[in-house]
Amino acid sequence: MSYLNALIMALALLLPLVAGAAPAGQAPSPMVIASAQADLDGDGQAEALEVVMLQGRRFQDAEPWCGAGDKWEGSFALRVRRGERLLDQRAWGELFYPGGKSEESAFFWAPLALVLKDYNGDGRLDFNLGAYGSCNANLYRLFSLTPQGRLAELPVQGGRAMAVSGAGRQNSTPLIRMAEGVLSHTYYDNTRGREITARYRWQGGRFVPLAPNR
Repeated sequence: MSYLNALIMALALLLPLVAGAAPAGQAPSPMVIASAQADLDGDGQAEALEVVMLQGRRFQDAEPWCGAGDKWEGSFALRVRRGERLLDQRAWGELFYPGGKSEESAFFWAPLALVLKDYNGDGRLDFNLGAYGSCNANLYRLFSLTPQGRLAELPVQGGRAMAVSGAGRQNSTPLIRMAEGVLSHTYYDNTRGREITARYRWQGGRFVPLAPNR
């Protein structure tokens, strides 16, 4: 085989690899960007809860808006493992926009630390995870694991996400609190021009707002 033919063959083998490589600035797929370990399904064994970037990038968003900062942007999923065994994996858009049109692209600020807490009083740890909502508040939903290790939302009556003020660049926040059987968080109400504390009680498999909020 001549040198020229050998060079042509080598290039032919190399080009598909180059074409399939991730563009500059793109992260390998998948990448775990946050994780926590705990017995989330109550079976006495620890599970690994992971936020996974399926494809995307980490970059510094320097645009002058409230969502700027160090962030991961792309498509994401939540994954539950016990050792090497995969118990569940769900697209983030399907979880955060239940029954509606999911966002194909999202972002999480970096770093991301998952906040675990027993929100519904069943003795098992749950977690909150959310997204940028506005300059006044981020939006969060509460999640748990079923006894089978599957991801499930702890829903709020009406299906709405919780608006939480003061969380800053946190996609999981300690500002959703549980005390004496009452869940609470604070948000800024533009119509009243002040902060409001929303309060809920777990009832019938969902969080029911307590009236009046104050």
